[in-house]
Amino acid sequence: MTQIHTFKPYVVCRDRAEHVVAPAYDSMAPVERSAYIKANPSNFIKTMRTPEDYFELEKPSLEMVLDHNSNEVQKMLEDSSFEIQQQEALYIYRLHTGDHVQTAVIAEVPVTEYQQGRIHRHEHTRSEHENRLTQYLQHVGVSSSPICLAYQDDARIDETVELITQGEPLLDFSLDDGVRQSIWEVIDTEQIDSLRTKFLGIGAAYLTDGHHRMAASVRHAANRTSNGPWNNFLAALFPATQLRILSFNRCVRDLNGLSVEQIIDRLASNFSVDQISDNWETVLPSRSGEFTLLVENRLFRLQVRSARIPDDPVGRLDVSLLQNLFLEPVLGIGDDRFDPRLDFVTGDSGLGGLRQRAKEGWQVGIACYPTSMRDLMSIADQ
Repeated sequence: MTQIHTFKPYVVCRDRAEHVVAPAYDSMAPVERSAYIKANPSNFIKTMRTPEDYFELEKPSLEMVLDHNSNEVQKMLEDSSFEIQQQEALYIYRLHTGDHVQTAVIAEVPVTEYQQGRIHRHEHTRSEHENRLTQYLQHVGVSSSPICLAYQDDARIDETVELITQGEPLLDFSLDDGVRQSIWEVIDTEQIDSLRTKFLGIGAAYLTDGHHRMAASVRHAANRTSNGPWNNFLAALFPATQLRILSFNRCVRDLNGLSVEQIIDRLASNFSVDQISDNWETVLPSRSGEFTLLVENRLFRLQVRSARIPDDPVGRLDVSLLQNLFLEPVLGIGDDRFDPRLDFVTGDSGLGGLRQRAKEGWQVGIACYPTSMRDLMSIADQ
């Protein structure tokens, strides 16, 4: 069962969409975001800045940056970048990349759905990231990135969505990343009631992207003493079979006092290790249990030895294997939720994202194979 509610959002104006709609915040390193903002001064990403995006000798405080973000949001509301929708509505959101299409219902979902266990998560959050997002919600008061939820495919929902998308979209545009984005507004009361009823009939929803935003939404609601929009969060609900799960790569600040040769030697008992000399840009993990290691401008392929893979479903996940066989015993990363020496890089940036982090001083980059939707849902159900 998942409750979905209509809402009245600010929607980017049709003639401004290509300039205003932001790329995924986490897909860029701080230096890349700063460069993007300078090159695209009308883009919404300028309202999402953190102190790490500034490279002056004296960085602004978090409060100063939040004030800046809030002011930039207000300017964009005043300069006709967005317009408020006059009717309560649901929305259909379609992403089209190459031959892949995925379509979501955009709605507000009560925070209580998560608190009462009807939305299942598969990973823990990092406290500093959670704190930053909570402060953003409290200070800026804007939610612009829907939390991604998956649900078991339902032909009845598909039928209603297909009917709606036969109409004229409210927005239809593409960005430089090649992703075509289309949005339909659902204001017909029968269609709204149909979707709400059908979502009440599904089982659990699964949190696939946005664990930190979800945790921040829960904390933001808990900090309020009255009911209001903070009791809900913005969600994109996708059929599970349509979702393409991206990997989340890792970077580590230092070598834990070891040389590259010592690291490779310590890995040998748990992994087969091969150095890669050619075709760097195309060498990424091709199967579960395989990792690509970037260190001191050298590239290695790591494959977990079969004898080191446990039987339990959590322990055999790539994220668990990486933590238990590499990050903790070799690099000294005891808890990936709290250790500031560890950071994450979205998989859509490929090896280039890890190389960019290396330029910024991160000494180890690790590319991972994406978790399958089946594994994600299985772990979340436990």
